[in-house]
Amino acid sequence: MISVQTQIEITGDLNLASISQKINEVNIPKEILTSVLVKLQNEIVLDLCGPKYLRGEDRQFKRAGTTDRTFRTRHGKVSLRLTKVYSKESGGIMRPLLLYVGVEPRKRIVEDLVLECAEAATYMTYRDSKTVIENLTWAEVSRCRIHECVQKVGAFMNGERLKTPAKDHVLIEGDGTKCHGLYGKKNEVNVILGKDQKSGEKCLLGLGVNEEWKKTAEQFKGKADLAVSDNEPSLRIALLKKADTYQACVRHCVGDVRFYLWSAGLPKEQRKEITNKLVAILEMLRNSVRKHFVDKDFERLKWRIDWALSELNVLSMGLVEDGLDMVGRFIRNSANYMVKFAKLAVKEVLVPITNNLVERLMGEIAKRIKNKWMYWSTGGLLNLLNILLARYCNRRVYGEMKERYLSRNKTIIKIAVT
Repeated sequence: MISVQTQIEITGDLNLASISQKINEVNIPKEILTSVLVKLQNEIVLDLCGPKYLRGEDRQFKRAGTTDRTFRTRHGKVSLRLTKVYSKESGGIMRPLLLYVGVEPRKRIVEDLVLECAEAATYMTYRDSKTVIENLTWAEVSRCRIHECVQKVGAFMNGERLKTPAKDHVLIEGDGTKCHGLYGKKNEVNVILGKDQKSGEKCLLGLGVNEEWKKTAEQFKGKADLAVSDNEPSLRIALLKKADTYQACVRHCVGDVRFYLWSAGLPKEQRKEITNKLVAILEMLRNSVRKHFVDKDFERLKWRIDWALSELNVLSMGLVEDGLDMVGRFIRNSANYMVKFAKLAVKEVLVPITNNLVERLMGEIAKRIKNKWMYWSTGGLLNLLNILLARYCNRRVYGEMKERYLSRNKTIIKIAVT
């Protein structure tokens, strides 16, 4: 155990401002860190090589000069004079302190600062992250350095997530969004999210940038009881391969009908009349689910489901007869997916009728990456989202990932500062 004692002298008024200023002037955290490392190095070298200028003893290791090294830490730049040691057995020269504390030979930035820079970049731009890191710590970082930290930590967290053992889920939801890419192209972001209905814990099951839904869904190795999404055909097909049943988000279905009617050139009043009929059918079915799930009158609920499907079919046929084939076919093909929540309620299973869970996640993504002046490469965007979504979905798992990242080159030092 290493104990470091230090004193500061404050002249003038004794208040919080003067104390804070004096501590900042003498940079106590950096001095403590430097002292600890110097003391540790001396003990290691003494153990390997023995006392300096020792004669007549044949040892496997001997001192081979020194070299200067500067590290970037959250306490600022820490400069050390590293002792080099020659090994007779291998014929090579090593720096024992770096080996002991798990620092790579050419490494200059310490891992806790790497992690802090990467996490800051998930909340704000690289430029703002640089300002915040430098204001909250003694470190000096650049935007390019923060970008490098994001790529390193993001790749690590993606690898950790993909190594997670397969686990079945009750509910999975999927959604996609777009953002600006390089050279005028658009980046397609695909996300699959799982949720434990009992604990409410969320889990990131799939994340892809500029890849098909089929490939994104393959990241999820387990099975799900139910999938919910916005009824996009490729997403629905990918989720159905992983889930037993599928519920289309009714809010998105109504929005799609509005869009198709608008594309057909219908006046606003006619569009409103048709969508109101669709909403009324779905609202009545949802109210019946709420009522009969409590009173357990599932026979009445089955009747209501048949009624709703019949009404949707009548609405679909009427639209086709009026020449609105696209809208009519959409309602007919989506009818069973829109009422799946009611069919599951008959089995005493309550499921969401919207994909609000993953939509909220998309809002978190949009807040960080969707700006007119932001242009993302595929790899850079993927690594940033790996960190952002790991943090958003599950704080506990995210904390465990950070611990594993920091413990890859874990030291065995116990330090007490007094």
